Formats: sequence, structure tokens, C-alpha cells
Amino acid sequence: MTLSSRGLSAVALAAALLVAGGFALGGFFAGRGIVESRLANRTVTVKGVAEQEVQADLATYPLRVTVTAGDIGDGERRLGEQVATIAAFLQEYGFKGDEIARLQLDVQDVLAQAYRPNQTNEAARFILAQTILVRSVNVDLVGKLAQDTGNLVRRGIVISDMGGPNYSVTAARLNQLKPELIRQATESAKAAAAEFAKSSGSKVGGIRNANQGVIVVLARDESPVVQERNSVAKRIRAVTTVDYLLTD
Repeated sequence: MTLSSRGLSAVALAAALLVAGGFALGGFFAGRGIVESRLANRTVTVKGVAEQEVQADLATYPLRVTVTAGDIGDGERRLGEQVATIAAFLQEYGFKGDEIARLQLDVQDVLAQAYRPNQTNEAARFILAQTILVRSVNVDLVGKLAQDTGNLVRRGIVISDMGGPNYSVTAARLNQLKPELIRQATESAKAAAAEFAKSSGSKVGGIRNANQGVIVVLARDESPVVQERNSVAKRIRAVTTVDYLLTD
């Protein structure tokens, strides 16, 4: 073999070694990158729950009165008298004028109905109804009123059952409660993540992703016969979803 041939062979061998080394290093770094990527994606998703008991700060109470008449003018007059009696009663009870609203008048003509009885009582041809809405932040007074509508019956006024008072938590009150509820829910989520990490031999790292979730208003005492809207005592529940990173 000549000197020039030996030189070319050495150059080719060196080039081959460099290429092989490059592939080896590339594979090493690529493999390490996959490992690091997997480590970075080690997460646990947990939910945190927090609750607080509060009282409703707004109450609405619809009172509906109905009369029947053969003459629409006579029916409207009698209905107006009853509505005025109810409004006066509510003011005597302690409600202010701006807490009492008269909603629209509803009138039905029985003879105009497509599916009416074969024999219609002419004295009850027209059915007139109106709703008086009480809306007040004095929820205790509204609750007392709901237990005292018998006084209206004794005055000759029959109130239609519309489900009783509705009690709610206003948006302003919810905004006051929200920051503390979210803080407690987030702490609850972190505690759950720590328990999971402990059982898996890991540690809880930083937050990768977080979702505030929802805030729900519930009746304090859950029961098939007690609806949330009819309960003065409420439970405000906040649920957060958090993704925590796990580290060794």
C-alpha cells in the first residue's frame, strides 16, 4: 500500500469515527431530552372544594290574586280593590313603597277559549289576575309575612300559591365571598396533591395549570322537600381544578 493510500484510509476512518460519534452524542442528547420532557410532564390533577354558610341577602315574594266576573269592568274594579288592600297591608307590615311592585294585569275570556266547557257560567266569563311582587333585603320580614298571609284571608282576599318566597344571594355578596373561597379551595387542592405525591414517592412542584371552576349556591340543609330558592340559609361552594408538577 502506498503512502497516499494509507493517508486516504486514515482520513476515511477518522471521518467514520466522527460520524459515529456524532450519532452517539445525538442519541444521548435526544434520549436525555425525552427523559427531561417526561419528567417535566409529570403532573397530577386535583380538585379542591371549599364551602361557607351564609344567609340570603335578598328576598322576593309574589302574591297573586284572582277574581272572576261576568262583566269585565266589574271584575277590574273588584280586582283593583283587592290589590289596593294587599298593598296597604304590606305597607302596614313594614314594607316601603319601592319594595312593592304591581305586575301586569292578566285577563282571560272563557268564551274565547278554543277548548271551553260546553256550559259556561256567564257570571264567571272573565278571569282577571294580578301579581304583587314584594322585593326586599329584609329577608326576615319577608319570611314573617309568608307565615302571616292568613290575615289577608280574614280580609276576604285569597292568595294563589306561587311557591312561597324566593331567597337569593346577590352578585355583590358573592363577589365578597369569592376570594376567600377560592383561596381555601386552592389550599384543599394542594393538600390533595401532596397526599398523592407522598404515596408515589414524589414532591409537589409548582402549578402548571389552574381553573377557578364554578361557584354554586346550595340550600344549607339538603332535602327533597326543600329547594335552594326557598331556603334562607345557604351553602356557597367553590370548586377549583389545579395541575401540579411532580418532582423527585
